[in-house]
Amino acid sequence: MEHATVKRKWANWKFVSFVVILIAIFIKFYVLDEHGENAPVTVELDLTQVAFRNQQEVEAILGKGRLDSYFKDEKAGCDKCPKMIYRDGKIEVTYINDIADQIVLKDLSDFEFENRVILGLLNLKENIAPKVDEDGVKRWDNYQKYSQIAAFSRNGHIDYILVKSKTE
Repeated sequence: MEHATVKRKWANWKFVSFVVILIAIFIKFYVLDEHGENAPVTVELDLTQVAFRNQQEVEAILGKGRLDSYFKDEKAGCDKCPKMIYRDGKIEVTYINDIADQIVLKDLSDFEFENRVILGLLNLKENIAPKVDEDGVKRWDNYQKYSQIAAFSRNGHIDYILVKSKTE
């Protein structure tokens, strides 16, 4: 008789364990948010190492660049500022007054159009809500030491990010 109760208890424990595993699977796939607050973020460009730097310092970080064109903006005080391309066209840097001022990060369609992801791509830790968040545009004005950070979306994913270090 004692042998039968041990088997029954063991069967009950197997059933309880099976139910617990099913509940855990349900919670993992249907309850928990994939992009949680502590989810890891990919860094595509460490903005602090590039912004406000001269061309030689940026090349030390991003590698050799190629001249794409010259930029002219009277408001920024720029008559013939070089626009350089790095990492096979993924990063564009415009040097205004000999510093990396306007930085464009392209080819980001693998990433969700979410605040934390956008800032994480630039290795910015402070998750601040954007000043503008509408119709596929998110813009942060005066985020830390940068004049403006703007992200643009296509089909719910990031199309490109524009950072203005000093100019407006």
